[in-house]
Amino acid sequence: MSNIFRTLSLILLLTVLHLNGMTQQSFVFTPLKDDAEKLKAWNDSTDQQYRKLLSSLSKTYRKDYQSLYEDRYKQLKELAEKNKIITDAAADNYLQQLVNAIVSSNPVLKQSGYRVRFSRDYWPNAYCLGEGTIIFNIGLFTKLQNESQVASVLCHELAHQHLNHVQRSIDELVTTINSDDFRDELKRIKRSDYLQGQQLKTLMKGLTFTSRKHGRNHETSADSLALEWLKNTPFNAGGAISSLALLDNIDEDKYNVMPDLANVFNFPQYPFRKEWLHQEKTLFATMATSAQKENTKERDSLKTHPDCTKRIQLLWAKAQQYSKDNKPLSPVSEETFKRLQQQFDYEIIEYCYQQNEVSRSMYHTLQMLSKYPQDVYLTANTARCLNAFYKAQKEHALSKIVDLPSPFMDEKYEKTLQFIQNVRLNDFAAFSYYLLIAVESKTPHSELMLQALILSKQHFNKTSEQQHWMEQYKKQYPNGKFTFQ
Repeated sequence: MSNIFRTLSLILLLTVLHLNGMTQQSFVFTPLKDDAEKLKAWNDSTDQQYRKLLSSLSKTYRKDYQSLYEDRYKQLKELAEKNKIITDAAADNYLQQLVNAIVSSNPVLKQSGYRVRFSRDYWPNAYCLGEGTIIFNIGLFTKLQNESQVASVLCHELAHQHLNHVQRSIDELVTTINSDDFRDELKRIKRSDYLQGQQLKTLMKGLTFTSRKHGRNHETSADSLALEWLKNTPFNAGGAISSLALLDNIDEDKYNVMPDLANVFNFPQYPFRKEWLHQEKTLFATMATSAQKENTKERDSLKTHPDCTKRIQLLWAKAQQYSKDNKPLSPVSEETFKRLQQQFDYEIIEYCYQQNEVSRSMYHTLQMLSKYPQDVYLTANTARCLNAFYKAQKEHALSKIVDLPSPFMDEKYEKTLQFIQNVRLNDFAAFSYYLLIAVESKTPHSELMLQALILSKQHFNKTSEQQHWMEQYKKQYPNGKFTFQ
């Protein structure tokens, strides 16, 4: 078994070297354009399927099933309404190529009617919704190393759908909450005089862990079937092991560095102040310290992808056997794979900003900026976020675009949020103004950069400079998408 762990260590080392070896990239980011017709088709199909499902429900536990199906329906609709799913032709066509390579190699999948889409969500996950939809978050795609790992994830989710795991989980949940034992326990809690909330929490926690236990059984069977399908494809079956090894630590940021706040926001005219990094000791910090003492089993259950090491052990022998044919790691298009990884890194930042998750957008931007300090988009977006913070704080609405710091968060993100909370209105204006002075002479400017420049001048009360850049904007973008006061 020691060979397994030596291999896993090598995989993780190569991942670190891959990320650390990245240097300045010559990549000009343009946000992906979605297809309105594809979005409409998504909504129409979702509506039709939902109506058909509701009409087929029996009277037994009908309300419970209807409630759960309604939640899923809303989630599917939200994917389109919040512009999460990617319908850009190039990105979507590439994903369908990968799916088709799997389906065409496994006849059992050919008549199943799956719809597989990329989602703009930043967290590293892929999931099956149970009615045929499989979502692959770009936050996961950017962290994988090759197409074989992507194909392994796709096979795993296709296996969940094929084995009807989501529906079985729904059935188990409905049966449990309608069982005599569960109902009796609820009645007992309602009759009790003290600690009703704590008792309900304990009851639901037990339900959650029971669900997770069943879910882990589903993961094991999905892993096994996925490997059998993967070996039939043009992809390397070793992707099943290497992808699980990556998933074991996938919750860490791709650019896993603490943003260098004291350097990025230090200017000769406006020196950085240590008090901006000050962290308050709160009750939540004490609670978090206590929470860190939870047992290993419980911590692992809360990971995005638990039990990866055990799952690897179960697959190891067959995966080693199936990968002896040395199939290529990226047989469809390694060039497209790498290009989309670059695109998606930026797409995550842009989408977070557009969804008013501005603190998250700036956090990812600053992490990437540590690798690519000359990147024009990253510099412009840093200033755009600062300008948004200025406007929101002036309107007493900072909490609408900035997460509150919490010790339950990733420590690097928490410190970034604490920094945002510590600085004042004029600080935001100064940061944006002095950050962009260094790039003013580098013309021509993107539309985003010009917008950031104009607002930075406005917020820092540089009226004549603001007017100059507004004139430049009108000349360069006479039909521009931004308007200014």
